[in-house]
Amino acid sequence: MADTNVADAIYDFVIVGGGTAGCILANRLSADPGTRVLVLEAGQPDHAWDLAVQLPLAMGTPVGSRWHDWRYTGEPEPGLQSRRIAHPRGKVLGGSSSINGMLYTRGHRADFDRWAEETGNPEWDYAHCLPYFRRLENCVGEIDATRGRGGPHTLMRSPADGPIFQAFFEAARQAGYAVLPDINGLEQEGFAPFDQGIRGGRRENAARAYLHPVRRRRNLEVLTKVLVTGIDIIGGRAVGVRYRRGKGGDTVARAREVVLAAGAVGSPQLLQLSGVGNKAELEALGLPVVHDLPGVGESLQDHLAVHIQWSGTAPVSLAAVRNKANWPKIVAEALVCGTGPGAWNPMQVGGFVRSSFAGEQPDVYLVLAPMLMQSEEQSFPVDQHGYQLHVEVMQSDARGSVKIVSPDPSAHPALRLNYMSAPDDRPRWLEAVRRGRELLAQPAMAALGGSEWLPGPTVRSDDEVLAWVTRTARTGLHLSCSARMGVDDGAVLDPATMRVHGLEGLRVVDAAAFPSITNANTYAPTMMLAEKAADMILGNTPLPAEYPVSVPDGALDA
Repeated sequence: MADTNVADAIYDFVIVGGGTAGCILANRLSADPGTRVLVLEAGQPDHAWDLAVQLPLAMGTPVGSRWHDWRYTGEPEPGLQSRRIAHPRGKVLGGSSSINGMLYTRGHRADFDRWAEETGNPEWDYAHCLPYFRRLENCVGEIDATRGRGGPHTLMRSPADGPIFQAFFEAARQAGYAVLPDINGLEQEGFAPFDQGIRGGRRENAARAYLHPVRRRRNLEVLTKVLVTGIDIIGGRAVGVRYRRGKGGDTVARAREVVLAAGAVGSPQLLQLSGVGNKAELEALGLPVVHDLPGVGESLQDHLAVHIQWSGTAPVSLAAVRNKANWPKIVAEALVCGTGPGAWNPMQVGGFVRSSFAGEQPDVYLVLAPMLMQSEEQSFPVDQHGYQLHVEVMQSDARGSVKIVSPDPSAHPALRLNYMSAPDDRPRWLEAVRRGRELLAQPAMAALGGSEWLPGPTVRSDDEVLAWVTRTARTGLHLSCSARMGVDDGAVLDPATMRVHGLEGLRVVDAAAFPSITNANTYAPTMMLAEKAADMILGNTPLPAEYPVSVPDGALDA
């Protein structure tokens, strides 16, 4: 057994994970100079010189990099032809906000009203979550009364300039969809330019927005490149964590409270390694059971996505960014001037539409890129002119799990999503692909010339479409719900406090806590949840509920 060292300090809060939620918690919990806070992050800092993180156009570069990505791989998925799906997760300060697409989508208001029902706690409804969205946002440009200005996190509206975007919005109108001023406003159904987490041509990750501005606080300590190996729990109370740097022994950091913010994989993994989880499964691995809590690692959810690719004969795409001779100019324009194609995620527009299976909210997410992008079964060079439509089904009854396979904290857990296993999954996907194809077939897009390359003209029947989906679909990168809050037998967290049921001094604050997955990218709701949880942890009076119909126009600018 490795030697164990005890840190001299006793912290008020030890935050495990310097990702999206961890950065927000570090900022808010250390605001009182009399409170001592330690953040433990397994990855490296998000260096200012690291273009893989900082340059928006380079967003795909850190994915799969051992320096930035945990590089999880799921178990074989029967519904996806037994393929093992890659699950990128950020392993760097800022977490997945340092490697994601920077698209900021809150989700539908019905998502949070459902959270209130699922948790039995009315303070998770949309009216109670809205002020926390507004608190975090610093929206640049025109916004409606539900949006925020002056918050820590800057959000820039995508410029959406150029013939492809103009044609796409006209195609949306031709297909009978609304074109909205703001996809995060009162109405989600329709199409609009996206908000992106970008400031001055650089990625605005959670570390830049929340952590870097407060790093000089004397009561805040941030350690990177450390592996947390377990939580010390004595008499039903978490009293600290064990962590390891390099090949040395474990160090113990004592804490009044431990807050797990290690994400939908890392948080349930660490609970299980610490003896908190399904009793039979832990015993089978030879782990001492500290607290039998069967819901730990269950209810894992994600979205699934495919990509429709079209060629284009009109020279109006961003194909020129593939030419390495253009890279110095692209990088300089982005980082020095905050302009040009390097300063944005090229997927600048998209929206939400309803299938015939939709209830009170849209259930198909469509995102346009004005260029061809690396796809699953590419048979053509991506430097040709063309464009891509990302198609994502947002609702499914499929549920998966995160389960440790060894007492070794460095061993990746088994991830099972059970994609395409719910009764409605296949008919939903048939309709989602059909709606995406119909949108691209409108006269406005046809004027750009070209034809569909993927899935291609030979994929038409229901069986052919489903075979293509199950052969090529990949994660939507929205893992969540694996330590969900609620009051039922399968819940892990108390929705009023974020504490682990049956234990004191231990909370989980990240996407694992979601009661159910939201109808959008999960970055924005994770930030909102962390802002709201910070008030819970500190015992602050929560922000008062806001009902948008009663907010007068211009209230944000008053």
